[in-house]
Amino acid sequence: TNDVSIWNNTGTPANPSVTDNQTIEIGTKFRTTVSGFIKGVRFYKGTTNTGTHVATLWTSTGTQLATATFTSETTSGWQEVHFASPVAILANTTYIVSYLSQNGYFAIDAGYFTNNGITNGYITALQSGVDGPNGVYKYGGGFPNNGNTANYWVDAVFSAVQIDSPITYSLTSVTDNSGCTGVGDPLSSTSAS
Repeated sequence: TNDVSIWNNTGTPANPSVTDNQTIEIGTKFRTTVSGFIKGVRFYKGTTNTGTHVATLWTSTGTQLATATFTSETTSGWQEVHFASPVAILANTTYIVSYLSQNGYFAIDAGYFTNNGITNGYITALQSGVDGPNGVYKYGGGFPNNGNTANYWVDAVFSAVQIDSPITYSLTSVTDNSGCTGVGDPLSSTSAS
């Protein structure tokens, strides 16, 4: 497929599961260099990060664009969920992917976004300061509008081209720029023109 994520399956956190002992929404700010579609959200799960997890895609100002609940999670490692429909996003525009951890556990690398962002192909997790902090969160859930420089290992599934619904055309006639309608045998001298 044409899907790309910030870390794919190669990135792993230094601390796969810590807790602040309360429900928390945690996320990552990102941009893409081309317009395309966000198909879903991924996050790195440590073994103690149990319970239901709900993914959300947000605009940078807090409008919820899509949400989905993770199912069939493994005990640990990268988890992925797709939205019911891919969400169109614009190039060079900040968005946030997040997930709600009802039991309050999450992965973290403190200071990860202090000096740089991370780019993979068209998609970049922003360095803190490019568009406010990165490593965003909100206790209790909802739009994660607090932040620092930590990486909470929340990732987007981005496709530069939506391939789920190919465009088909039904042609009934063809007319060229000189008015020929394409009727008859194009190799015959009796073709209409």
